Amino acid sequence: MKQLLRKFRIVDIDVFIYRMTDFKVFSLTKISYDIQSEQYAHKTRFFIKDLDQLVHESYVYKRVYLLKSIGKIGPVIGDCFTSKAYRGQSIYPFVINSIAEKLLREDYQEVFVVVNQSNASSIKGIEKAGFCKFASIKATRWLWFYFKRQVIYYD
Repeated sequence: MKQLLRKFRIVDIDVFIYRMTDFKVFSLTKISYDIQSEQYAHKTRFFIKDLDQLVHESYVYKRVYLLKSIGKIGPVIGDCFTSKAYRGQSIYPFVINSIAEKLLREDYQEVFVVVNQSNASSIKGIEKAGFCKFASIKATRWLWFYFKRQVIYYD
């Protein structure tokens, strides 16, 4: 019941939208882990395991309604997590860079990452991976409706 009620609450949105339109080679040390993937209905999970321990996971969503606020559609990388024991090894930027390469080679014109403006460590990793800040969005969301939208675009 709580899960259902959570969907009906009003949420403040304060995010940056990063994008990559041309693949940028990840210039740091190559990570020796293999990236695996699992397909779900509306998302794909990319993950790394080390001896059955989860090292990192990222999801790619085919449709994110927030992108309509900036007149865009395309795949969005999000809900990323790196296990504490593996942080600081550039695994996050390596994985999202690899995902972007795969998607851009599949004929997507652009790949997006949505990140909370307060998440400094993720922003650092996103920029290290070669993504460029495209826009910031502040809004209030209820269900899939966005109100009081403020959008700022960056070069």
